[in-house]
Parts: sequence; C-alpha cells; structure tokens
Amino acid sequence: MEFLFGLLSIVLIIVSILLIVLILMQKTKGAEIGAVFGSGAAKAVLGASAATILTKITAWLGGIFLALVLILSYLSIKIAKSNTVIENIPVQQQTENKK
Repeated sequence: MEFLFGLLSIVLIIVSILLIVLILMQKTKGAEIGAVFGSGAAKAVLGASAATILTKITAWLGGIFLALVLILSYLSIKIAKSNTVIENIPVQQQTENKK
C-alpha cells in the first residue's frame, strides 16, 4: 500500500505542475498577463481554439487533482491505522497460578 501511495504522490506532483503551467498559459480577462506567460505561443501552436482546449484540459486536470488528493487522504488514513505501534507489541498470555 505504501508503493501505491508513493506512486500516486508522484502523479499528484506531475498533475500539479501541469495544472500550474496550463493556468499560467491561459489568457486572462483583465490585465492580459497571460501573454507574458505564453498565451500567444499557445495560440500559435494550438490554433484559434486554444482557449477552449486549454480550459477543458485545465478542468480535467483539476478534477484529476481533486480525485488524487481524496484517494491519497484515504490511503494515508489506512496506512496510519495499519502501522500502529500498539499492534506490533506481542501479546503475553496470562496464566492463572492457583496455589
């Protein structure tokens, strides 16, 4: 279970970086700062419908990010409950000595 947790953590980091890059690539409605971070390059590469494609990809990555966070939260609780110190203590059987 720890391997799955580590693998999903790496996927979460990759999705987070992609999400940050895609958000910065989008053209803003107000200050037009999106052109500084590559909105013009995205239009040149992806064509006129780049804004809608970037918006859809961003929405999907946001959903994947949310799902990964919830799964990792569930897995961390399961790992924490399965690796308790008290469960690792050997149980000593008590014998009653009758005199």
